[in-house]
Amino acid sequence: MEAFVSTDPFSVTSPLPAQLLAKAGIELRKNPFGHKMNTAELAQVIGNADALIAGTEKIDESVFKNAPNLKLIARVGIGLDGVDFELCKRYGIRVTYTPEAPTIAVAELTVGLMIDLMRRISYTDLRMRQQIWQRYMGGLLRGRTIGLFGMGRIGKSVAHLLAPFGVKILVNELKADVAFARMHGIELVDKQTLLTQSDIVSLHIPLNERNTGFLTLEDFRMMKRDAIFVNTARGGIAVEDDLYQALKEGLIAGAAVDVFENEPYKGPLARLDNCLLTSHMGASTVESRTMMETEAVEEVIRFATGKALKYEVFGNE
Repeated sequence: MEAFVSTDPFSVTSPLPAQLLAKAGIELRKNPFGHKMNTAELAQVIGNADALIAGTEKIDESVFKNAPNLKLIARVGIGLDGVDFELCKRYGIRVTYTPEAPTIAVAELTVGLMIDLMRRISYTDLRMRQQIWQRYMGGLLRGRTIGLFGMGRIGKSVAHLLAPFGVKILVNELKADVAFARMHGIELVDKQTLLTQSDIVSLHIPLNERNTGFLTLEDFRMMKRDAIFVNTARGGIAVEDDLYQALKEGLIAGAAVDVFENEPYKGPLARLDNCLLTSHMGASTVESRTMMETEAVEEVIRFATGKALKYEVFGNE
């Protein structure tokens, strides 16, 4: 059996994922480009792989047509917006992901970005490097109202991490865990209430047909003028041009964005002093990356040995 790894890097934080494949007798081919592959590149090199250990690249029919042996996509990470399940059904391909591994890393980055924006840490660092010494007045997290769109694994972890700060948490979630909300004093609200009442708005919903363009300029207009916005979920959920306009016009005070519609990002948000940008690094910790890759590899091994898949999201048995 052969596995092709499209995600880059792979088995760098730990040799374990590659070692597990070798021990199971599974041939491993790696992404030869050294960067996030686009669809055309993936279609070009996937070849006779039986399993694809995938990143966030879009997987369309051109990939399937060039992969006659492909029977499994093992996604390294949690987002599945790059996978077309109708095509998977047509081509008889099963899909797994690693929902647990990135949770804490993304949640910690989210809270870190909130603190950075509130205290203007990165902005001050930039000014220091320009030989500008000024003490900028920030704000405390304590006592703030934090609005979370989404209360899945990551949203819940963010809520846990914020608890010691003494914040009020509002959540907008279609299928809310009411018991969890009650236990942690979380108020479940509609979209407008969350936007108008929150000091910080943070996205933790998946990118899908329903959520594409979920936040527009009109939504940003509803937010407080001194509010900040954080997106560590997926690019495309908030309309990037509208976010740029909101920040430029001062409709909101600031934003931190880790994920973009097109990556690497080279758009206008980079020209704004009140926008903090990071390079889709939510899960980029040694611990999280190792766990994500290991869990994906273990699914490939289960598939190769005829065992039940642990984190299957789409089956074609």
